[in-house]
Amino acid sequence: MTRHFIAGCIMLLACACGASKNDLVQSMKDNNMLQEKTVSDYVFRLQYMPAERSGGEDTSLVYFRLNVLNAAGAPMKNTNDPGYSYGLDTLFAFVGAADTIPPVDIIRVANGAINGVEYMLVFDRAKVYARPDCKLLFRDWLFTHQFISFPVKGGAIAHIDSLSLKI
Repeated sequence: MTRHFIAGCIMLLACACGASKNDLVQSMKDNNMLQEKTVSDYVFRLQYMPAERSGGEDTSLVYFRLNVLNAAGAPMKNTNDPGYSYGLDTLFAFVGAADTIPPVDIIRVANGAINGVEYMLVFDRAKVYARPDCKLLFRDWLFTHQFISFPVKGGAIAHIDSLSLKI
């Protein structure tokens, strides 16, 4: 059900912004802006949230969503502990060859799911655009106690934004 929700959100966003939904979804997959990793008993889904034409968001920032789900679909225990909601900015960073970019903010999203948690990751757009090849690193001390990395290209973010904004 979560996959259908995410796919539906992407399609709705594509329709609202005027881009061909097939082009936008395919480009997000091709450019690793929609990634899924299974580590231990958890599924980590990272999705880039393209800029919107509405102008309601701060254009100096980039947004990602990270869903962490129990692979078996069972309810996750102890996620009400404050450690799952506060101090999260120390767990995430963009890591490049010469620099590490800390997040502007990490927000736990109240989505009502009992089999996982969702986080909104916020980074400085100019700094992320400037990194041709980097990794979004999640120092996962909450679920698997491992380092989980997602490859990201700054140019891919600019490309997805141009499709969603029809630049």
